[in-house]
Amino acid sequence: MPQYTPERFTIGNLLSTTNPPIRVPDWQRNYSWTTSEVDTFWKDLMSFEIRYPSTNIDGQEYFVGSVVLVDNNAWHLLLDGQQRLATSAILLSVIRDFLAPYSQNAATRTSNKFLIDYDDATQRSVDKLTLNRYDRDFFRREILEIRGSSYNPPVPTLDSHHLIRKARQFFEAKFNGQHEVMAEPQVFNAWILRIQRILTQHISVVAIVSQDENNAALVFETLNDRGIGLSTPDLLRNLVMRRAHENQLEEISSLWGEILQSESDVKLKTFLRHYWISHQGDIKTQSLYREIRDFILANDTESLDFSRQLRDSSIIYRDIVAAQDADPEVNHHLQHLIDLGASVMYPIALSAFERFPDNNELKRFLRSLVVTYIRHNVIARLENSLLEDIVFGLAKDLRGEVDVDGAIEILRGFAPDDEAFVRSFRTCSISDRATARHVLTAIELNKRTTEELEVALPPKVHVEHIYPQTPRDGQRWEEHNRVINRLGNLTLLSRRFNTSIRNGSFLEKRPSYAQSELVITKELEKYELWSPTMIDQRQAELSENVARIWSFPE
Repeated sequence: MPQYTPERFTIGNLLSTTNPPIRVPDWQRNYSWTTSEVDTFWKDLMSFEIRYPSTNIDGQEYFVGSVVLVDNNAWHLLLDGQQRLATSAILLSVIRDFLAPYSQNAATRTSNKFLIDYDDATQRSVDKLTLNRYDRDFFRREILEIRGSSYNPPVPTLDSHHLIRKARQFFEAKFNGQHEVMAEPQVFNAWILRIQRILTQHISVVAIVSQDENNAALVFETLNDRGIGLSTPDLLRNLVMRRAHENQLEEISSLWGEILQSESDVKLKTFLRHYWISHQGDIKTQSLYREIRDFILANDTESLDFSRQLRDSSIIYRDIVAAQDADPEVNHHLQHLIDLGASVMYPIALSAFERFPDNNELKRFLRSLVVTYIRHNVIARLENSLLEDIVFGLAKDLRGEVDVDGAIEILRGFAPDDEAFVRSFRTCSISDRATARHVLTAIELNKRTTEELEVALPPKVHVEHIYPQTPRDGQRWEEHNRVINRLGNLTLLSRRFNTSIRNGSFLEKRPSYAQSELVITKELEKYELWSPTMIDQRQAELSENVARIWSFPE
């Protein structure tokens, strides 16, 4: 079992005296504090400063939590506490630069003690805090380096780089604001030194230090179980890199850099879950890391092979969820899944992209996914868990012996048949505007006799309630809640018409409907009044071709 040594440190002690220096492992997350967290950090510091004015601050301290370090002789690897320490360093860099006009010596001492020092023995600079490989160079140039006359700011390339710069700009704005309030330079200089003193001598943490690097993964997992906030991507990176051969670390780090590029932890966790479902079937988010870990350990999966496969799949997955395939027809089907909010179909779509190199097979299968979702979820409104059971299992089976025709037949047998689909369509309501617009657009395109195959996107074309959502006084129907979102009560209308007739009666709207270029809207001019009976009638008319519009490919 690992032995841990807990010890109290001030932020200043931790940055200035920790030897060997502190380094964020490459598998750890990038810098992630937004302005909201930085603002809270600053307000806490200011509240402490106000609470203990002048010399009353002596002997007082403000505890901000724990940090976890693993001493491997070359570095103190920082497993928890990165955001607080990095933000403290960012604030110290601003303190250093605002001290410089008053005392260059004080600015230099601040830099050498807390940010970046020069080791005479090795004749090289030593960073007091080194971030992971993705933030390392940017953080050094943006924060740690002294900004001389020839300073050239680095170009941010990742979201974390922008967050680092925003954090520094936040503190700069606070100092500039204080400078304007304090007219006397000496008073402002004294305030800067007081803020530095509070941060480095009165803000404290408990540092938990382990001498056993091999137990880093255990520390990660324990912290995650305790709700400290380490994410599945953090844990998985740690596992993969810990098991990798030394000569593979550089390539694995590069592969993970591509996987993590400009993605939040939430998006990454969703991708990892969908990736695993695509390969192994259903898995709940809460147990995702444990299942992947157990599989890797049980099968002695090579870290490099796993990272390459994960990187390749992440590129395909990004194209799926953004509908960015080179083939317009493939994009057409993917955009339908996006419009419908059908993220449940992403794991099986990933399997299809990696299984069916023939684009014709891929197109047929993607169309089947759209049809299944429309029939089961949107119109029949059947239990979503039933759909998950089918498509998650089929996602895994596609990587085996099930071919495209067999997969389509499984989906066809699962989805409501034509008779059940049409019956459900005649009574269905759709409250989500994007979904309603998708359904109405498909019906509109089916009705057109011209070659036009596109309907303008929002905000040019809106979903319009014929009987309004907010009727005028005295015009509310008794059946309002039952009929308001019925498909028969919905149509498409251009923004120009929609704005001018909002909440009007049917007779007031009818002239605008007659002028519409959209077939399903222009057809409304044949109705001389509007009632629940007319809604039923129109919805039955709209249902006439839906079995063909959303039919499975032969």
